Amino acid sequence: MKALIKKSLYHRVHFRSCLFILVLGSLVYGNHLQNPFQFDTVAYITNHHRLDNINEQLNINYLWKEFIHRGLLQISLAFNVHLDGFRTFGYHLLNLSLHLINSVLVYFITLRIWCYFRSINCQSKDDEIRFLALFTAVLFLIHPIQTESVIYIMSRSEVFAGTFYLSSFLLFQIYLVKDRPIKTGFKVLILFIISIAFILGFSVKQTLITLPLMLLLYFLFGQESESPSIRWLNKRKWGIGFIFLIGISLLFHKLLTDELFLIGESTAGEDIGRLNYMLTQPSVIFYYYFKLLLFPFNLNIDPDIQLITEWWSWKFITALIGIAGLIYFCCRAKENRLLLYFICWFLIVLSPSSSIITLSDLAAEHRTYLASYSFYAVIAFCVYKVPHLVFSNHSTKCKNIILVVSIFISIIFSGLTIQRNQIWASEVSLWNDTLKKSPQKIRPVINLAHAYTITGNIDLAVEYFEKALDLNPNIFNTNYNLGNLYFKKGREEDALRLLQTAALIRPKIPETHELLGEIYLQRKQIKLAEFHLKRAVEIKPDYALSMRNLGIIYYFHLKKPKEAAVYFSRALSIDPNQKEADNIRILIKKIRKEIRR
Repeated sequence: MKALIKKSLYHRVHFRSCLFILVLGSLVYGNHLQNPFQFDTVAYITNHHRLDNINEQLNINYLWKEFIHRGLLQISLAFNVHLDGFRTFGYHLLNLSLHLINSVLVYFITLRIWCYFRSINCQSKDDEIRFLALFTAVLFLIHPIQTESVIYIMSRSEVFAGTFYLSSFLLFQIYLVKDRPIKTGFKVLILFIISIAFILGFSVKQTLITLPLMLLLYFLFGQESESPSIRWLNKRKWGIGFIFLIGISLLFHKLLTDELFLIGESTAGEDIGRLNYMLTQPSVIFYYYFKLLLFPFNLNIDPDIQLITEWWSWKFITALIGIAGLIYFCCRAKENRLLLYFICWFLIVLSPSSSIITLSDLAAEHRTYLASYSFYAVIAFCVYKVPHLVFSNHSTKCKNIILVVSIFISIIFSGLTIQRNQIWASEVSLWNDTLKKSPQKIRPVINLAHAYTITGNIDLAVEYFEKALDLNPNIFNTNYNLGNLYFKKGREEDALRLLQTAALIRPKIPETHELLGEIYLQRKQIKLAEFHLKRAVEIKPDYALSMRNLGIIYYFHLKKPKEAAVYFSRALSIDPNQKEADNIRILIKKIRKEIRR
């Protein structure tokens, strides 16, 4: 009877902890659920046609066909479209729900991890273990650096992949449980579920590639020095080390001699280069990610990171020394296995985006989403451990200090996260904030100009596009968008010059040729107008606007009514509700009557 009561109380405590996590997360992130689409999300969801055929995407065949290209992530977006169209509330709600689930998983993972590494006596200090787990989960939940992963809809890849990663890790912890026997059939079932979660998560983001290594290290770090697995490793450590060294050498040789290896064709590879990217990442980890995790101020969606191109750069060398120093400290510390595992977690989980895979952005806050769990666990442990070291004979005083410090940190982080959520409330506020923090980068200038264009503030949009043009005159988006605005303001000569430049930079963009066609048509340069409009249709056969304008050229200027009728009919079949649709239908009837005569 006592055992049942104790078990009931045990579950009730965990239920309250989980409920607290869910309520706190909802309060802290609740002010972002109506935020609009931002940054790449606009292009990915609303501007392109990836989500036009959602019925084709909401089936197993699509997952199989697009598995390696984040097919499951795409299916989750298609599911949002199916439920709520392009209203952002549902997208944000799903992201937040996944983050809340992950925070609960972190709570249960942390409960087990302290006991597995035997850093704290679990039987005598249940309350303290629960505090460590809850505080770690709260830090994971509300740390301001997590906002980009939760609020930025396309960072769902981080949050969704994290759900598969953390679920698999928790199941593996259950598999290794030592305090009670588990039937063989149940163990097989757990391994099967872990395998399925690994495969599905890989179709969300390739971060899951690090999961098997983290599970193996977790198993090994928790073993006694005389266990069979450790004895087996000790006997073969030199052979394993030699094979590992040879493998790493061959891998790096391949990476540095073949830019396309593992990533294929990439603009990042052309613009940055794999070697430069790899040289830059140690300083990104040590000077940027660690700094933001410790002091989460001046968060930035587009940080201005200096590209390192030399081995002897002081930033590269000092960052490597700093990371090596952290590893050395973890090895020498009293809880060396626990701390060493956490530093391995951070570096290994972060490695796909911060090592050999060349990405366009040198740093991004959302990449730390899952890796940062180890940082929060260490911070929670420090908050618990330091008062016990200083006031070893005053347990009540220690508990009060721990409680005050943890509440203070939680309040500060909650306030910073709520404040950061508000910056994401519009593209204008987001990119104004980014431009203040990265004044030398051109992308914030372009995106702020675009944001002002959307809000109808054309004068400010022109001003910022002109600033972007001064910074770099060879960017397509700047030339195209500013040319478009100049055309709307009646500055045809300036528009023509910029759009011609845009067509040279990216000759296969149909919208550029359409605008050029419209300008030449307005200037009565019919042959040039016809050339560009036909080019637009060649690139994009279902371009209704270009079809309509070709119809105008052939009917009013080239006096070819039959060809004009064909273009008008195609334009209507593509977009029957387009502007001037009724007038086009009247014109088609008129042409047909003329032909019959």
